[in-house]
Amino acid sequence: MVRGAPTTSNGHPSDPTGHAPSAVPKTGDPHPPRHQRATTSCVEVVRTSLRQRGFSEAAAAIAADARRATTVATYDSRLRKFGEWCHNRQVLPSETSLAQVVDFLHSLFEEGKQVSTIKNYRSAITVIHRGFADGSTPGSNRDISQLIRGMANRRPRIRRLAPSWSFIAALQTLTKPPYEPMASASLASLTKKTLFLIALASARRRSCLHALSTKQNHIRFENHGVRMVPDPAFLAKNQVLSFLPGDIFIPEIKSLSSIAEDKLWCPVRALKWYLNKTQHLRGTTTTLFILPRAPYSAASKDTISRWLAEIIRPFTTGTITPRAHDIRGVAASTALFAGVPVEDILKAAAWRTPTTFVTCYLSDSLQAETAFCSAVMRGPAGIRSHPSGLPPSGSATRC
Repeated sequence: MVRGAPTTSNGHPSDPTGHAPSAVPKTGDPHPPRHQRATTSCVEVVRTSLRQRGFSEAAAAIAADARRATTVATYDSRLRKFGEWCHNRQVLPSETSLAQVVDFLHSLFEEGKQVSTIKNYRSAITVIHRGFADGSTPGSNRDISQLIRGMANRRPRIRRLAPSWSFIAALQTLTKPPYEPMASASLASLTKKTLFLIALASARRRSCLHALSTKQNHIRFENHGVRMVPDPAFLAKNQVLSFLPGDIFIPEIKSLSSIAEDKLWCPVRALKWYLNKTQHLRGTTTTLFILPRAPYSAASKDTISRWLAEIIRPFTTGTITPRAHDIRGVAASTALFAGVPVEDILKAAAWRTPTTFVTCYLSDSLQAETAFCSAVMRGPAGIRSHPSGLPPSGSATRC
């Protein structure tokens, strides 16, 4: 099968001049045999495109790294599927017509994929695509946007207004064996409890928890709490030149509640026990959370997610699969329901705006951080008689 110039959906030839290069070098027949597949690495495509537009090798390499590694991995995964789809139709991913891109996105919808996932496929395709004859790209084409809006109307996003698991039940479990008493708890139990309490109190992403460090001055016990600074090399998911997520400050439970039993779910207490127990085990490892077995190396982000999911799995309702990210959502929602201003939640959880998690800095940072954590962590003390996990009227002012 030999094709001429790329065509649009109405059959008119397009002029690829000025658009991004194909993901496959054009040598001879531009369409490989069925047993060959196009290269669909978005970083390589961008780098090659910039080189052909006059960028130096060094500048092109830097510009190609504009996307985070996690985004690149996701895009490459999407592009592999798109590449297979194109291979079966003997077309190049970079030169697919508008109708073909629409057909591919529609096939994803028929598979039952969520609209947000389909939009992510569109973004990945845009990176490697030459563009259409009218100058639009898969990401800017109005017809494709209209298709996705129609998909969203037919398959609207379902919002979970109630938590899928009871964080109160989870916290109560952490006050019993094998997590308490801490003096006799195993390192594995102590690790999971400390991680869960910090995750719940801070509402930070797993990547931030993974970046917590024991380097000098990165964990500072201050009056009434602890301040933790992630490793300087860590780049937050929403970090840009105009926004740098702040430190994590977690107050001690004893500064929020006078009830003796409440100290059993104090993140600061758990952290002190954890640091003491791992001090002579971690060697040169400076990552806060380590594997609870020899050689006690740094725990990966996936391991951190698995530990968090294991904590909440027994308390998950229905058939919902527990996710570590659920802890972040429940923590923020609980603080909101308890009356904490949205601006305080944004600051504490390192979001920049209410909609895109990117925004407001407060004049009194310490007070804002304490208010957020206080609302989340004092909840268990005020709602022991409410196993549903929903705070009773007036519990926001307790302590």
